[in-house]
Amino acid sequence: MSIHQEKDAARFGDWELLRRLIRYAAPHWGKFLVCVALAFVVVGADLGRTYLIKVAIDDHINGYRQPMVAADSAERLRSLGLDPLPGAPGERAYARVAPDSAVAGGLERVQLVELDGATYMVAGWLPAEQSGLKLTQLPESDGGGLAVAFTVDGKQTVLPARSVTEAEESAFQSGDYAGIWKLGGLFLAAVAGAAVLSIWQMNLLQYTGQSILYKIRDDLFRHLNRMSMSFFDRNSVGRIVVRVTQDTESLNNLFTQVIVNLLKDVLVLVGIVAVMLHMSVKLTLLTFIVLPFLAGLTFWYKMVIREAQRVARALLSRLNSFLAENLSGMRITQLFVRERQQWEQFNELNESHYRAGMRGTIINSVFQPAIGMIGNFAVALLLWYGGLRVIDGALTFGIVYAFTIYVRQFFNPLMSLAEKYSQVQAAMVGAERIFELLDEKPGMAEKAEPVRLKEPVRGEIVFENVWFAYNEGEWVLKDVSFKIRPGETTAFVGATGAGKSSIIQLINRFYDIQKGRILLDGIDIRDIALADLRKAVGIVQQDVFLFTGSIADNVRLNEEGITREDVVEAARRVHMDEFVRSLPDGYETLLGERGVTLSLGQRQLLSFARAIVFRPQVLILDEATSNIDTETELVVQKALSDISRGRTTLVVAHRLSTIQHADQIIVMHKGKVRETGSHRQLLAQEGYYYRLHQLQYKDKGIGKTLNA
Repeated sequence: MSIHQEKDAARFGDWELLRRLIRYAAPHWGKFLVCVALAFVVVGADLGRTYLIKVAIDDHINGYRQPMVAADSAERLRSLGLDPLPGAPGERAYARVAPDSAVAGGLERVQLVELDGATYMVAGWLPAEQSGLKLTQLPESDGGGLAVAFTVDGKQTVLPARSVTEAEESAFQSGDYAGIWKLGGLFLAAVAGAAVLSIWQMNLLQYTGQSILYKIRDDLFRHLNRMSMSFFDRNSVGRIVVRVTQDTESLNNLFTQVIVNLLKDVLVLVGIVAVMLHMSVKLTLLTFIVLPFLAGLTFWYKMVIREAQRVARALLSRLNSFLAENLSGMRITQLFVRERQQWEQFNELNESHYRAGMRGTIINSVFQPAIGMIGNFAVALLLWYGGLRVIDGALTFGIVYAFTIYVRQFFNPLMSLAEKYSQVQAAMVGAERIFELLDEKPGMAEKAEPVRLKEPVRGEIVFENVWFAYNEGEWVLKDVSFKIRPGETTAFVGATGAGKSSIIQLINRFYDIQKGRILLDGIDIRDIALADLRKAVGIVQQDVFLFTGSIADNVRLNEEGITREDVVEAARRVHMDEFVRSLPDGYETLLGERGVTLSLGQRQLLSFARAIVFRPQVLILDEATSNIDTETELVVQKALSDISRGRTTLVVAHRLSTIQHADQIIVMHKGKVRETGSHRQLLAQEGYYYRLHQLQYKDKGIGKTLNA
């Protein structure tokens, strides 16, 4: 598989992902608990506002239509726990009661109704389930006079009534003004309180969410630092960057918005259903007719949106990987005039990512309006049925009005849930990819109790029958055995692909061998702590990587134990000090990404200083002088001669002139050790090394010698 080909992340179940995410959230349970408590209060305030409006309409704006009881005095009503209406007309006292209230003896049932543009007081209560309300006359046998007639279950009932003047009607409503002011104050307090608590909750969630993301990113970076080089051979930089950045950031909404707000939305739904059932069971059941359509739509959405998120994220990884590679190789792109071809490849990936993103957008653009349409259909049913019941007098206007608000509020969380569900699916896809990376085992497992190297490290290196392959079955080293004595300088030579650099990589344990043993001071390097091994072995490679920062920081790599004097001394030993001091800021001169302000030779010198300042007992030079001009090389070779004294030094070189001083030269060919000896000994043997020497210095018989 190509390094840019995004493999499918491991498929985790939602509960497995949530369980692992909860582990990161668990240390912050107290803050989440506070946010949940705030959610309860905010939801209560939100639901209470609508109920306050319903109370204002039914109990105060239209309160005079409520059933009432009448008594000869206000004291009589108070003795029964009732609140007399202030300013009621006449000598009698009145109190409003619920329709299902029991009436004590001596109290008269009365109710105000509006018919034909006039108000009448009825001697009795009109039941909620009635129809055909009209004004009529009592028969002469019952004393005559006005009456109100209505039908209940097909049976007509007639109640005596009398006309109410405008002055009397205003008197019945006089106490409602104070009630409306009180409810208005409560409404304002609920709005302000909910706003303040929501701000507190939002800030607390943001702080908590960012703390969790900090921990996840930290774990990812630590885990990546433990991975072997084979992992980075298989995975492009762009793909890894997406895992640590975008995939991690996709969890931000999950922790800062979705978790608590999802609970808040569920509380809103449960609270609305409870209030609606309390007000009218029939209207509630009518509203629930649309729920099967809603469930089917949600099920479809769940199936398609997650896969769309997976595809979009995978394509984003490939796009970032391609972009990172081409920005790094821009010099080659322009040198070979490949701008158009590279753009075509980028455009193909960009268009694929665009189509994947648009698919997710289209799915969301269908789902959310569909939820809104279902909600509007529910409101239409409510207005049709509820409006007729209000006209018939079976329901109050306040209940129907409150229902329309609650139905809107009921579907708003559902639409919000749709958006949150999209965020949840994006987070789950990101979590899958994050945990897939965290679950990848390091290629080199370190022992639970590693062996510690004894100080000082002698630097003896032994290869015993080592077999190694980057890919299974494709052997790069075949039964390689040799011994390097402490303080000895050993050079490795051979044609490209002979296995020289692989030996170097194995000594640092960037890869693990499949067969045999590699010993450092008589200890298998697989038993040594990686930190101890790599502190003991310093390496200078052909390709020098410089970090963004100052020259001094790039030499000491932010190691606090290395002083500025140590940095200057290392630079002086590789004859770099004079050049650095000529710069405007000296050792504090900032380097751009990859050290672009330094020449190749200057970067190579810096890498020498970096290796020296850490004082390794084993020093490895992997084509380390290939980017240095001949004059500088002579200076560096003299410095290296001093540096190598007392250290085990391994040199990989193509130019044989640079390794003639080596105590031992190991000649590699097709993954095997062909010859071993000093420069003079190998020349005297007139074997493979001799032919390499002839190639470089006599420039003849090239094709024949390479195939020998």
